[in-house]
Amino acid sequence: MNELERSILGTDDRDAVWRQLCPEAVECFAFELSVGAVFGLVVRGGDRVALKVHRGATAERLAAIQEVQEHLWRYGFPCPRPLGVRGHATLEEWRDDGARQDAHDPEARRRLAQLLIRLMRLTRNVRPTADLQPFFPRAGGPLWPAPHSVFVDFDATAEGAEWIDEIAAAARAQRDRGGGDIVVAHHDWTAKHVRWAGIKPTVVYDWDSMSVGFEPVFVGEAAAHFTWDVEPLPSVDEALMFIADYERARPSPFTREEQATAAAAAVYRRAYTTRCVHALGGDTAELQLPEYALALLQ
Repeated sequence: MNELERSILGTDDRDAVWRQLCPEAVECFAFELSVGAVFGLVVRGGDRVALKVHRGATAERLAAIQEVQEHLWRYGFPCPRPLGVRGHATLEEWRDDGARQDAHDPEARRRLAQLLIRLMRLTRNVRPTADLQPFFPRAGGPLWPAPHSVFVDFDATAEGAEWIDEIAAAARAQRDRGGGDIVVAHHDWTAKHVRWAGIKPTVVYDWDSMSVGFEPVFVGEAAAHFTWDVEPLPSVDEALMFIADYERARPSPFTREEQATAAAAAVYRRAYTTRCVHALGGDTAELQLPEYALALLQ
């Protein structure tokens, strides 16, 4: 844990980090590590805020993300209100109301798909001041993005992963032949990042996953992982049903080309997860990537 903490914070002294980045804070009541580090802080006056430290993000990108988040918040989307950028960190109101749902449940899956289209409708005319590049590279660049974890090294674990790379390359080629509307959306759309009160979404987290890209690609990436972090990951049928749920919430369904793009994006995303599991020495067979690709790639 210390290595992960140091990779994000640059130090083992987490108290020094939040005191420096948020000097108006008087207490830290929560701390969590994942891709970034999140502090729950009490500021003078008693309000609670979330301070998130981002590994590798520029202040310009974080400011653009908060522009979009502010727009969503003002239009009633259930995201925390953004409160500013502090160097490589962001500040937002603390929101923990509601509960997570198991998206293997068909109704929870439908609500998650409908919430995604609501997000894309609200951001359709938003043009942030800084570029929000997608996390996953397009054709012409490297096959894989820089791994999201300090513990994952794709170069050092390339041996034995050739079959994963082959499937990913085929999926990316099909994904990038397609298209669709260019939108601003959330590329880590999973049940883990959404809380609910009954059928009403109360809060959506992880806004550093905001980027610009083709609508079917965002939908396909979500279809591959929307149940996270309740095992197993979505089956082929669940992935296709998520895409269908999303299409039913649109004014019109995807074209055949857009459907193929979404399916290929799902395969590439599953391949990335499989590559991470391989790099960590895990059991890649559990992810059933060959069967997944055979069913979804055209």
